[in-house]
Amino acid sequence: MPEIASFVHNGISVETHSAPPPMGPLGSVVVGVVGTAPDADPQWPKNSPIRIANMAAVAKLDMAGTERGTLYRTCYELLRIVSVPVYVVIVEEGTDTADTINKVIGKIDPATGQRTGIQALSDCQEVPTHIAAPGFNTKPVADALAAMGKRLYAIPVGDGPNTNDNAAIEYSKSLGGEGTGYDAFYVVDPFVSVYSQAAKGNVYFSGAAIALSCFARVKPWESPAKGGMGALIQGTARTIDYNIMDKATNGDLMNRFGISYFARTSMGGFSLIGNRCVMGRFVSQVGLEYAIIRKLAKTAQRAMARNLSESFMNQEIEKLNFWLKSLQADETIMGAQVYLHPTLNNVENYTNGEWHIAIKYHGYAPNEHMVYHLIEDVGIVESFLEGVL
Repeated sequence: MPEIASFVHNGISVETHSAPPPMGPLGSVVVGVVGTAPDADPQWPKNSPIRIANMAAVAKLDMAGTERGTLYRTCYELLRIVSVPVYVVIVEEGTDTADTINKVIGKIDPATGQRTGIQALSDCQEVPTHIAAPGFNTKPVADALAAMGKRLYAIPVGDGPNTNDNAAIEYSKSLGGEGTGYDAFYVVDPFVSVYSQAAKGNVYFSGAAIALSCFARVKPWESPAKGGMGALIQGTARTIDYNIMDKATNGDLMNRFGISYFARTSMGGFSLIGNRCVMGRFVSQVGLEYAIIRKLAKTAQRAMARNLSESFMNQEIEKLNFWLKSLQADETIMGAQVYLHPTLNNVENYTNGEWHIAIKYHGYAPNEHMVYHLIEDVGIVESFLEGVL
């Protein structure tokens, strides 16, 4: 007889359909910094990210013990307070300050394709959540950091001019522009005073570098000024008056223009004052947005090239909803909802292999302004007298 074309198997088969893997937590802080280290380990490459995760690695940034350059002090101040991965990009010191700034800004070598300076931050093995070029407080450097931050979804942290309050405000006014990355840019002014063993005394150093240590001690979706976040500094290059009750201080004016600073508070020592980026957004909410974007980019690859069936799309929506509910449960977000976009999922887009997922969410605002209402109540007096008489 001929072969039975419809026959498959006289027995059983088992096919498993695994649930999509969990997306996991949003991730923690990873810092990327660009600067100079003329006495670094000569075997370490220039213009290539090097992972620094402990004080032994920090010491290799200053083999001569001179504390020259910007990277040794930045990593030392960071890692003596908190343990986070720090990627450093070492650039050669130029013949003058302008030449060094050019090297910090970096470029793509046309002959080799190698990225240099700030451009090399995109080569980090772990995507940085915060980037900086401590001590290089010029607008071209800020522009380069803002542009790189926009590409990496990392918060750029930069120094102000370190001269006076008016200059800091004018500098802040020069920054910005829709779509340039400045809506995530966090500015710190002025420089701070730290103790140097090489100098056997205090030296002035980048305030942005010290602010990085505050960012590293909170979650990426929290303000670095959380709880009066302190810093191990000896002072500041100039005093900015701060009073928690006074709206007319210079410190309040600086914050109004998106500039953060260190000041003495009732917590003791110096605390970082400032919750906002230079264009006004809360840095904590920018951090949350960027953390979500980085997680989506990291977990989307396994879904690529799958058939856009109803079950596949529903599975992806359900996966995202479960993930966001876990973020809501631990108070990372206030709430969230994921659904198929009602208008963009049309025939034209679908036949082009494109579908649209709408994610509604909102994070928490930081406690920036507490208003106490003291109300005298004569009813309390009446109750008191009734008890006495």
